[in-house]
Amino acid sequence: MNRRLILPACLAATALLLTSCSAAETPEGADGVTFAHPSIDGLELSFDTRPASLVMDCYAYSALHEYGLEPDALFGFDCENPFVMGDIDTSGIDFVGKDGEIDVEKLAELRPDAIIGQGTADGWSWFDEDVNAQVTRVADFIPLPKGTSVDESIAFVREVAEFLGADVSSDAITSSDDDLAEAKESFRAAIDGTGLNVMLTSPSKEMLYTGVGLVQADLLEELGATIVGAEPPATGNPWGQIAWEDASSYDADVILIEGYGDDYAFTTDLWDVLPAVKADQLGAWGSKGAMTSSNYAAWLNDLTALVTASDKVS
Repeated sequence: MNRRLILPACLAATALLLTSCSAAETPEGADGVTFAHPSIDGLELSFDTRPASLVMDCYAYSALHEYGLEPDALFGFDCENPFVMGDIDTSGIDFVGKDGEIDVEKLAELRPDAIIGQGTADGWSWFDEDVNAQVTRVADFIPLPKGTSVDESIAFVREVAEFLGADVSSDAITSSDDDLAEAKESFRAAIDGTGLNVMLTSPSKEMLYTGVGLVQADLLEELGATIVGAEPPATGNPWGQIAWEDASSYDADVILIEGYGDDYAFTTDLWDVLPAVKADQLGAWGSKGAMTSSNYAAWLNDLTALVTASDKVS
């Protein structure tokens, strides 16, 4: 039987010998194992044994695959989006749902030890309360942790992987960390002194959404980039919103587009005339890509090549 506890922030249960709010586990034995969630204060998930049978949303799988963790089934959004999934092959994995739907009966038949995905202590972000109530009766839900920075998010996901039994200090993981450190310095050197303004966007016909304040934008800013775009709302949806008639007032030399690729075909009159669009100084980013060192090293290396080839056009 799985046991789910919500404790006050930083409260350590004496019997579990927890010493901080970071993820921790008790030794496996008669009392089972307990996972203290790294980014949701006070959330502890207790299991009779370490979870082995796992159902994941595709965002979780994209991050945990690097640690050798494989799901018994998948569900969720962006399962066929290469910017999220990279080159992960999901063809041999069962699906218990797609997009915002899930087959709870099929999920129950799998009898998973845990379900992992984007969400909160109450369940998956895109299920309503009634569906989450059904899902969490099948198995405990482990929310994919979110940090206040890319580095913290990578570390938090790694804590989940370690709890699930992955070797997080393998040569491959250490090499990925080294690659990320090197990619950061390469981007820092490439952007230094260029005066290039970078805008992270998700354009739609109705509105230009921008990613000021999101962890990906903050990472680039820490490395010396000047980030432009609308400030995020004080509460609620974190995306900044720009009416198309105001889009040209933001001086962007390089525009990053969520999910951008060779087949990207967005067009609208006020987008097409932006200087960065006319100069084809466009690149990719993702707000939900895998929080792993290897993914962010590859992204930064692509951006280094982009800014190196870009001119001041705004």
